[in-house]
Amino acid sequence: MNRSKKEQLIDQLIGEAVLSILYDNGAISTRSLIERLQIMEATESAAQRREVIADVIADIRNQRLGISRRNLTAAQKGWNRESRTEQDNNVYPLFDASLARGSSKKH
Repeated sequence: MNRSKKEQLIDQLIGEAVLSILYDNGAISTRSLIERLQIMEATESAAQRREVIADVIADIRNQRLGISRRNLTAAQKGWNRESRTEQDNNVYPLFDASLARGSSKKH
């Protein structure tokens, strides 16, 4: 599978950012990744890499905006009201309990 040089550079930059966060014993999150990429962008001397880093930051931000509290299912909204601790930690159930019932078909 052929990948463009830009895609390879994007993967390399994200990998560098994640490894540097881990090296600093930081928590991996969208926010920490964006912050680390912003630092990399500010200190990068190559114009092409700066542009790619800016594109990556914009893409990550756009991905985050697609997941909002308005799009939560009714089960997730009810779960959030019941447990403030989970809501504060941004932990949400991935599957509605009603989806697990019904079919026993696995594939």
